[in-house]
Amino acid sequence: MGKDEENLQIDPAYLSSLVRAASQNPRSMVNDWQAQRLHGGFQLNSSIYRLQGHMQEAGNLLPWSLVLKVIRPDPAYADLHDYRYWKREALAYQSGVLNELTGPVVAPRCYDICVQPDGSYWLFLEDIHAESGSSWTLEQYVSIARCLGEFNGAYLAGRPLPQAAWIARDWLRNYLEHAIPAVDFIRKNPHHPLIRNIFPGNTLAQILAFWDLHPRLLQILDHLPQTFCHQDAFDRNLFLRRGQTIAIDWGYAGIAPLGSELAPLIAAAIGMGSFPASQARELDAACFAAYLEGLRQAGYQPDARQVRLGFTLTLGLRYLLGNAVGETIPSLLDQERRERLFENVPVPDPENVKSDPGNVSYYQGLVFELFKQLGLGFTLRLLVRTSGYMIRLRSKGELGGVL
Repeated sequence: MGKDEENLQIDPAYLSSLVRAASQNPRSMVNDWQAQRLHGGFQLNSSIYRLQGHMQEAGNLLPWSLVLKVIRPDPAYADLHDYRYWKREALAYQSGVLNELTGPVVAPRCYDICVQPDGSYWLFLEDIHAESGSSWTLEQYVSIARCLGEFNGAYLAGRPLPQAAWIARDWLRNYLEHAIPAVDFIRKNPHHPLIRNIFPGNTLAQILAFWDLHPRLLQILDHLPQTFCHQDAFDRNLFLRRGQTIAIDWGYAGIAPLGSELAPLIAAAIGMGSFPASQARELDAACFAAYLEGLRQAGYQPDARQVRLGFTLTLGLRYLLGNAVGETIPSLLDQERRERLFENVPVPDPENVKSDPGNVSYYQGLVFELFKQLGLGFTLRLLVRTSGYMIRLRSKGELGGVL
């Protein structure tokens, strides 16, 4: 084994029992095995391995594979109400909620969960392989969006919502609370090269004004219909298999507003380069229509305006404030965190990070759409606050140019 796998010690008899469960053959015996470290996730307190080898079955030597997810204790996220509560995914499997999903969105099968002496959880999971390449077509995004709509719609149509204590509630509100230090940094350092590159022109003033009004916007989301959501449904966490969507990484699973499930799918597609940002509006429109269709297939008759409000508000709050401000800025300013976050891609120089024009254009359109949805009163408050920030920043010579 390599250096990443040297601490993995698994009893051969126990491993054979897992392989028998996976292969559904009570006579299988593991002949050999090895572990391969998998990369690409963003959970810094977990490691993922593919365990694979050969098994003896009726005189034949056949291949097998499992996924081992090691989730380590994280004192910073030990409160079960926290958006990144470190035990949530393990408890979700232990509770049986994920094993009971039988619709268009399911979780990988979990063969066992072991708690180690150091307090970490070892999850032995089904090894999921993608049916297609790493880049999805528009049609595949549409298929995923329809599955997500049907998944959310089942709970709105009468399926009981999970009630366990590990279920994330107020996830977005808690997520935004973690952005407060980054907002404070921006207020004190609006001239910093990283800040000016990520929020060019008047964008910084708009972001600060949006932040001031976000508590009221969260209240609006609170009054929308609520459903059970994965809350991190984007391409790296989703696999299409025979018309069904298999979702991994359930660490954010919880109760959230109707329409919010679609936000990560769109934001990650254009933000991580999986889909051309220049075609973001086309992706948005096609996936939103498919999500509505999925809701109807589940037996729920949605108010499209409500669904759209849940989607756009979540997208704006989560990705303009929570992600761009609360996560991206601290990650880029902290070298060690930056290197771990960009484990498999070139680590960006904070002073040379710039916003993608296609992304900027899409989110500008999103803000104008929110103006229409939220009415004249909200629009005026946002414009007044934005103008105030523009004047203060320009008076200090800290914001130049206009969009």
